[in-house]
Amino acid sequence: GAPEHLLACATHLREGGKTHVISAEKRDQLDALMRNLSSEGLRVLAYAEREGVGQDLSAESVAHLTFLGFIGMKDGLKAEVPSALAKARGAGIRVVMITGDHVITAEAIAREAGIFKDGDRVLSGTELDALSDEQLRDALDTVAVFARVTPDHKLRIIQAYRAKGHTIAMTGDGINDAPSLVAADLGVAMGKIGTEVAKEAADIVLLDDDFGSIVSAIEEGRGIYQNIRRVALYLFSTSAGETLTIIGALVAKLPVPVLPAQIIWLNFVTDGFLDVALAMEPKEKNLLTRPFRKPGKYLLDSSMTLRMALMAITMAAVTLPLFALFLSTEGIAKALTVSLTCLAVMQWYNAWNCRSETRSLFAMNPLGNPYLIGATGIVVLLQIAAVYHPFFQNILHTVPLTLDEWQLILLAGLPIIVVEEVRKFVARLRAH
Repeated sequence: GAPEHLLACATHLREGGKTHVISAEKRDQLDALMRNLSSEGLRVLAYAEREGVGQDLSAESVAHLTFLGFIGMKDGLKAEVPSALAKARGAGIRVVMITGDHVITAEAIAREAGIFKDGDRVLSGTELDALSDEQLRDALDTVAVFARVTPDHKLRIIQAYRAKGHTIAMTGDGINDAPSLVAADLGVAMGKIGTEVAKEAADIVLLDDDFGSIVSAIEEGRGIYQNIRRVALYLFSTSAGETLTIIGALVAKLPVPVLPAQIIWLNFVTDGFLDVALAMEPKEKNLLTRPFRKPGKYLLDSSMTLRMALMAITMAAVTLPLFALFLSTEGIAKALTVSLTCLAVMQWYNAWNCRSETRSLFAMNPLGNPYLIGATGIVVLLQIAAVYHPFFQNILHTVPLTLDEWQLILLAGLPIIVVEEVRKFVARLRAH
């Protein structure tokens, strides 16, 4: 068992085939040997015996033992662990060790892994028991290693971190890890060495037992989260732009600038291809080193709401004057075609706007998302068909546009890029 406990329970020592009473000097030597082994990162077990106890054991039986020796086991770190932990720190993720190992062993392994650094603390289970919940919460900022802990201790540690507002991911492999895997926001069980109980209790099973895979998953998750925000921003902003255009026409006492069939066209055809392509946007570089804001309760935060409002207002501000102009000079059929095409063109532009929250459209690799290039080409061809093909003209109530009218619409849609580029520029200035 635990060397410090068995050594404390031992009164005799077997040495050289003979048994004799442990002297104070010999006990100190054994204690020093145990500490030296532990400081090398070895997991140390002590073994001792007592004769004549019988079959019925009790706590009192584990006393007056004859000490026999130590066993030191090396459970070496995988080569990739230190680099993975460095990446985690760069991503703003704090990693702490919670282990049943001896305090000295735990500190040695934590130093080797890069978890423990000068100034950090190791908190033992005994010390943890002496702390109130408030004192434990105050200690969390400096504690890097929890040693000689029980399953109850693990639960208490998780609750303390949660009380400080942290999101907790817990890794484990044993049966006694199951309660803490359930209690954490995200339980991660080891797939190779983990028990079935731990796997059942966890949210994620790590098939390769590689800590680096957790860090890679965090990076991938941040990329997926960004793509969800891109698609949501694009869909909400274009829908809001169409809504504002219709409301503006009603306020100005103009005919409705977009017919129901045309709204369906914009939402299901134009948006349908472009939002799928945006979802395929490759994850940005340096996701783990850039500042990452913890997601709020709602996906639509203040920055997304601002972007959505600016894009929607721009779409309405461009489309309504063009609709009114062509309504007065060319008639309702041409005006409807112009407003439909103008909204479609700004949706093309807006999809490229949404590729990044802060990076300029012109600073990004235009070939970085081939799906978006393909989707843009498809919706352009479909819009041309909607304007010139008799089948679509009949459904969408469109008429042909001249080359000059196309040029006017393409130029008129550019403000949605200009407005977003100005906002991105201001956002970059604030970030620095």
